[in-house]
Amino acid sequence: MPKNKPIIGLTGGPGAGKTTVARQFQKLDCAVIDADEINHQVLAHPEVTRQLVQWWGEDILAPNGQVDREAVGQIVFEDARKLKKLTDMVHPLIAERVKKLIESYQGDSQVAAVVLDVPLLLEAGYEIGCDLVVFVAADEAIRRRRLMQIRGWEAEKVKKIENMQLSLDSKAKKADFIVYNNSDISVLASQIEKIFNTLIEGRKP
Repeated sequence: MPKNKPIIGLTGGPGAGKTTVARQFQKLDCAVIDADEINHQVLAHPEVTRQLVQWWGEDILAPNGQVDREAVGQIVFEDARKLKKLTDMVHPLIAERVKKLIESYQGDSQVAAVVLDVPLLLEAGYEIGCDLVVFVAADEAIRRRRLMQIRGWEAEKVKKIENMQLSLDSKAKKADFIVYNNSDISVLASQIEKIFNTLIEGRKP
């Protein structure tokens, strides 16, 4: 299917608010592909679950028999080799589902653009298929506070995760636009609308 809808990739540090930015694009008739949600689906696949149990034992399962993502996270964020082992298995499965979703949205007349909300957009190479990349920036103290409030992550865990990703400077340099998510939602929405107009309508911000 020919590509006719622009693709916007989101990147940024943990807690910067990429999902919040994605929701703002969604209000502008953009379809959002949430790779974190797809990751949930992939980890729930019986074959993936069996492989993870074979690697790391039944302690990675929740009481309902599903993969406990927190338990898996504790394992892989302590060992870069185990993280690579996991990503080598799940990333191709995630990429295939992302590809199919993009193809389906390309044929949807109600969709103005497709937004990729992918935690490791640059690390996994998704930016290659994007028309533009948006870096979501937020002060470190704000990001840390959000992660503590929403996910219960201590500063040490955040640091470990950040150390396994590209640096924030590297991500920002690879982006076409930078949006700042330090204040209220109206300020963020205004930035997103300018980017959207630039991409879709050809107006400069």
